[in-house]
Amino acid sequence: VSMNKVILLGNVGKDPEDHTFSNGGRVVSFPLATSRRYKDGEGNIVEQTFWHKIRFNGPTADNVVNLVKKGTLLQIDGSIRYDTYTNKDGIEVHSTSIQATDFKIQAFPKRKDGEERGAAAAGEED
Repeated sequence: VSMNKVILLGNVGKDPEDHTFSNGGRVVSFPLATSRRYKDGEGNIVEQTFWHKIRFNGPTADNVVNLVKKGTLLQIDGSIRYDTYTNKDGIEVHSTSIQATDFKIQAFPKRKDGEERGAAAAGEED
C-alpha cells in the first residue's frame, strides 16, 4: 500500500495563469509560498520560505481562476507530481509540482483600505 497525498497552507505568489492546449487540455497554475521557523545552533530564529508550483485541471480550475488572487492564504490538497520533458533546445528538464485536487481559501489579501479582497465573492458580509 502506498499514498501520495499533500496538504499545504501558504500564500499565493502571483495571480493564477490559465493555459489551454491545442488538444483541449487546460491547466491553471501559480506559485504558493510556505515557510518554516526554527532556531539555529546559536538560538537565532530563522525563517525559511519554500515555493511550490501548484497545478489545477478540470472543473476546479474555473473556481481557482475566479476566486484566487496573489496574496490569498490558501489550503491546497493534492499530490506530488514529477515530470520530465525535452525543451526546445533539446535538453531534458525535470520538474516537480503539486497536482492539486481541492482548495480552501483561508483569507483573502488585504486591500489598501484594510478590507479583505473577495470577501463578497466568498459569501462574507461587509
